[in-house]
Amino acid sequence: MFKKTLAFIVSLVLVLSLVGPSLAAGSKSEESVFATEQAMTKGELDPKADNNTAKNKGKVILIDLNRTNYDNFKNIKFLANKLENSGYLGMMNIRGDKGYDDRRNYASMGATGRVNILPDTPVNFSQLDNKDLYNYATGQSPKKINLLSINNLDQYNQADGEFKSKMGYLGDTLTTNGKKISVLGNSDYYDMLTGQEIKNRDFALMVMDSRGRVEDGNVDFINKKDQSFPFGISTDYNKLKEETKKYYAKSDLLMVNLGDTYRLDEYKVNLNSKTYTRMKYRVYNKISDYIEYVFKMAGKNDTIYILGSFPSKLDYANNRRLAPLVRFDMSDTGKGLLFSSTTRRTGLFANLDMGVDILSRFGLKNSEMVGRQLTNKAMANRDDYMAKEYKKIVAISSIRMSIINIYVAVISISWILGALALWQRDKLPKKHKKNILNFLKEMVKLGLIMPLAFLSAPILRPGSQVQITLAIVFMTFLLYILGNRLFKNDDLKQVGFFSILMILLIVIDSVISTPLMQSNIMSYDPMIGARYYGIGNEYEGATIGSAILGIAILLEYRKIPKPWVAIFLIVVLFTSAYPSMGANVGGAISESIAYIAFFLLICGVKIDFKKSVLVVAVTGLIVVAFAAADIILGLGSHLGNFVSQVIANGPMEIVTVFARKIEMNVQLAQTTVWVNILLVGLLILGFTIFRPNRHFSHMKERYKIVYKGYLAIVIGCLVTLLVNDSGIIAAATDSIYLLIPIIIILINKFNQKSDEYIS
Repeated sequence: MFKKTLAFIVSLVLVLSLVGPSLAAGSKSEESVFATEQAMTKGELDPKADNNTAKNKGKVILIDLNRTNYDNFKNIKFLANKLENSGYLGMMNIRGDKGYDDRRNYASMGATGRVNILPDTPVNFSQLDNKDLYNYATGQSPKKINLLSINNLDQYNQADGEFKSKMGYLGDTLTTNGKKISVLGNSDYYDMLTGQEIKNRDFALMVMDSRGRVEDGNVDFINKKDQSFPFGISTDYNKLKEETKKYYAKSDLLMVNLGDTYRLDEYKVNLNSKTYTRMKYRVYNKISDYIEYVFKMAGKNDTIYILGSFPSKLDYANNRRLAPLVRFDMSDTGKGLLFSSTTRRTGLFANLDMGVDILSRFGLKNSEMVGRQLTNKAMANRDDYMAKEYKKIVAISSIRMSIINIYVAVISISWILGALALWQRDKLPKKHKKNILNFLKEMVKLGLIMPLAFLSAPILRPGSQVQITLAIVFMTFLLYILGNRLFKNDDLKQVGFFSILMILLIVIDSVISTPLMQSNIMSYDPMIGARYYGIGNEYEGATIGSAILGIAILLEYRKIPKPWVAIFLIVVLFTSAYPSMGANVGGAISESIAYIAFFLLICGVKIDFKKSVLVVAVTGLIVVAFAAADIILGLGSHLGNFVSQVIANGPMEIVTVFARKIEMNVQLAQTTVWVNILLVGLLILGFTIFRPNRHFSHMKERYKIVYKGYLAIVIGCLVTLLVNDSGIIAAATDSIYLLIPIIIILINKFNQKSDEYIS
């Protein structure tokens, strides 16, 4: 009956993978309407907005220095002086939907989620000739600055965007609550091949309303000719000051794009180092003078943001892909870092937080915007802390795939060689057969040791690529030697030791806010921004596999009361899934099912279809409990956001989310190196479970509890594939805890037979 149930689960995964995306697509196409035909979102008042600007009806000024980094900020004289003693710094993830560029980043900052804008899609904000065209195309009244292609952009994201994000929600919420928005500046330049003028006003994507309009401002008449500036174009700073004063008086939010920094970066390829330095000096002097003017003009209740919205081409190429933001509360002379519950990492936030934080400056919020407001964290050594943290993030991001590829290669090669050696063992040289098999056995163990080394290496505090590599190598050797010394003549005990050590380290790390998970190369990357905290999908698989295998091996050697096992599994589940700890939604589901199945199996309970349904029902209750805790405590984790989206968008949001998870797994199956492990694992497990041979039957009789652990881990793999957006990765790391013990047990069996034959 168990095999039938397992087969049913496999069939369910396959069916949902086929019909899920089509159901979601169908539901969306039926609901799809043009952005200009929808009612503008209103948002609501936020009684928790605790800042001086909101309390005293101050204004917000956002100055965008696109294509700059924080070091560039400190090269702007006035800004450098301000930063000495004030300002709250944060580094922003710039990822849009399906990639990175300026316009996707701008649009995401003001939207409900990440936005995708195809490169060939025209984005032309103009205050000139398009008012009548806008009216004819949309049936809506134009404002001073309008975007003709708003319906096209919004329709694409609703139909083909991964997150179905709605654009312009920052602008909508402010406008419908009586706040005035103005924009100034542009990043216009000339195409160096054709000489054609390129109009670039992408920054307005951030503050436009959902109908592509900005109420006021100047984006067309703000530049002047100046051959000493990039492309022979310069912002007319005298005029910009006049316009700033004018629109500051009549606006609540004023966004200024100082396009000279963008043009300087685009023009850099034409300059040698000397001329580039000279041009950069001229640009920064003008900017310094302008920023000083703004600070003198601003009121005591205002907030000023200085944003480097996207990195320079050089920074981007060198994997320095976080954008700097400094927020100055004019009534607060403090100095420190910004904190967001989106990332739960001091000094790091997502572009989705930007629009939400601006709303909080006006005492507003919008529940459909998934970002979180930024809070101040005082820190005297702000710059030193952030420099070290950023260096570490860049180092991990730059080296992670190289090391992961090495790890996957080691596992794949060791499994293939081990399987071939066992299959063709009679053809191995008799004199060296045992040594060959033993060497392969030790090589296979690295599959368990290296993820443990990745997780424990941050204890040594490595800060560069070389240090990270050395720390991993050191921890790998240390753990290998430790396992061999403690359990010299028992390979299965070594496997159990590494498994127990892994799950204990994961639990402890989760309790203390996952500092090790955030700083190791097999976990998430803040610059990718798929996850910022909790247990990543790579270690979610390890959480299931290591807990079950470690306990199963322990039970093979020691008689442990079943209630203790249940308590331990509950602790693991709680710490890895609770919103303020591990916060893994897919983990809450897959762990619950796998752990309950394992406990029932070791208690001798036969799992039939009815019990399978009961297990799923209990899992549902557990997930609901975690979701309730998230919402009540206001933790804002992935699970709480998911529930909020379901409440806002209806039950079909569940189908949409799970369809997206399946689609992502299909994409990962074509791109990620982890699929190599999973394919080999599924092939071996398919034969061993559904077509067991005499060798596996021997294992089943010899290690009865470990065998039950195998079955529970298989269930965990299958459920993980279904409920995780990176289920292939989690299932791959989970399968490691299945295949490695099998290979080791078989090698030991044949070595033992060989010894008996010789004797």
